Amino acid sequence: MKRSTLKEVAKLAGVSTATVSNALNETKYVSEEVKDKINKAIEELNYQPNIVAKSLRVQESRIIGVLISDVANPFFSIVVRGIEEELSKSNYSILLCNTDSSVEKERKYLEVMIGKRVDGLVVSSAGNSGDYFRSLDKTGVPIVFLNRCPEFMNSDVIMTNNIQGAYSATEHLIRHGYGKIAIITGPSSISTGKDRLIGYKRALEDYGVALSDTLVKEGLFTIQSGYDKMKELMEQDSKPDAVFVSNNSMTLGAYKYLKEAGIRIPDQIAVLGYDDPDWADIVDPPITTVRQPAYQLGVHAANLMLVRINEKQVKREIMYMDTTLIIRRSCGCTGE
Repeated sequence: MKRSTLKEVAKLAGVSTATVSNALNETKYVSEEVKDKINKAIEELNYQPNIVAKSLRVQESRIIGVLISDVANPFFSIVVRGIEEELSKSNYSILLCNTDSSVEKERKYLEVMIGKRVDGLVVSSAGNSGDYFRSLDKTGVPIVFLNRCPEFMNSDVIMTNNIQGAYSATEHLIRHGYGKIAIITGPSSISTGKDRLIGYKRALEDYGVALSDTLVKEGLFTIQSGYDKMKELMEQDSKPDAVFVSNNSMTLGAYKYLKEAGIRIPDQIAVLGYDDPDWADIVDPPITTVRQPAYQLGVHAANLMLVRINEKQVKREIMYMDTTLIIRRSCGCTGE
């Protein structure tokens, strides 16, 4: 179907193309009577304004690029919903890309988004090097880092207090009386993996519990990695009596292995997870988890991006949002 033009709208409404443009963009006064004629013509012709052409004229796209490491992860799904719903209130849309925690894919998508003239970028970084992000400074495109931030970046950051969350999880297991507490953690090259390991180690130190390298398993934030690392822990000579799994995908993998191996939770090993996905209170036994304020993270990231777009000289902001420990039965507690 042929697309209607601004000229055709003007002809049907009996006005000039300039008047139609002024009415649509609110650049000059147009009477309500004339606006009604224009709106009727637009409806009759099913006219759709050329958003791309308009963005080139006004030097804005009304689009925010969002780079997420794993859109299949329920945590990030909720975060993105918070971003999208908050930005839509200000008539912004999002362009969502999934990097699979790949630095190469991240770089490619960044180039695509800059080419599409996005007004800003919200990024959950795939790696810890900020070199290529710093190279984007000359573009003038504001960046808000969400949940994961490369080191040495002078950009806005909104994340969960991962050290505090991991500390509270480990502390809970220590107070239960467990003495051989393992951790299955994500890559130390990513801020979330590094910080959760720091929180775990700090809790052990504060409570005088010896740290054993054999109980620290570093993997990827995936289901398969959680499965593999849990298998490693339970097949080694020094087995843990409790495990803190620092990501919801890894927790699902760890649970899968324990179920397949016939290892009883929490009788033979206590489990404490991270992120509190919807399935955490459905599995048997329900999982004690560290809950992150996922939706609020997205909302705050969106609001900070809007501030950065409109007030470019605002001082850099770093925001840490607290976690909440959700008690269920997998850790040995008798009820929720």
